[in-house]
Amino acid sequence: MQNATKAIFANLQSSFQDVQADQGLGSLGEWPNRGSHNCYVLNMTVTDNATFKEAQAAGGQEHDAVSIQFGYQLVEDPDRAEPLEWRGAPFTIPQNPSAIQHEGSQIRARIEMQRLKGHIKTLLSREPGDLSSDMEEISAMLSGDQSVVAVVDCRYNERGGRTYKTEFLQSLIGG
Repeated sequence: MQNATKAIFANLQSSFQDVQADQGLGSLGEWPNRGSHNCYVLNMTVTDNATFKEAQAAGGQEHDAVSIQFGYQLVEDPDRAEPLEWRGAPFTIPQNPSAIQHEGSQIRARIEMQRLKGHIKTLLSREPGDLSSDMEEISAMLSGDQSVVAVVDCRYNERGGRTYKTEFLQSLIGG
């Protein structure tokens, strides 16, 4: 390899270290097969500077949003020495849902909120009440000493040549 090429690679090193390897598994990386799996719920990442984008048919307007994503690990994975760890589908919840104009985008925002509420209900084993308090309780639960194990239903939806992955927490096994 020529020195000029080596210099280019050296300059790119910082950017190279910051990215995740893409092996064609989609933006969420590798997931378990579709269906229900016993999984450790490892963590919850919350980003409060996300963007909810309305459909292009509505002009593609952008709204401030919060993004929530859970991390999981299969309890048993006969295909690997170390069970698969994976990131769930992110919830992108607009901070002001009433500002969304496009009906399809309103439906998408409502579906995201319903799925999040389902995760909360399963993890807390009760009907959700105050969103902020419930999220704090889940954050404390996931950062505690006790493992949180749930049945996670992995769903794959094929549309327009793309595969969309979504997970639903079905029941809490331990935590």
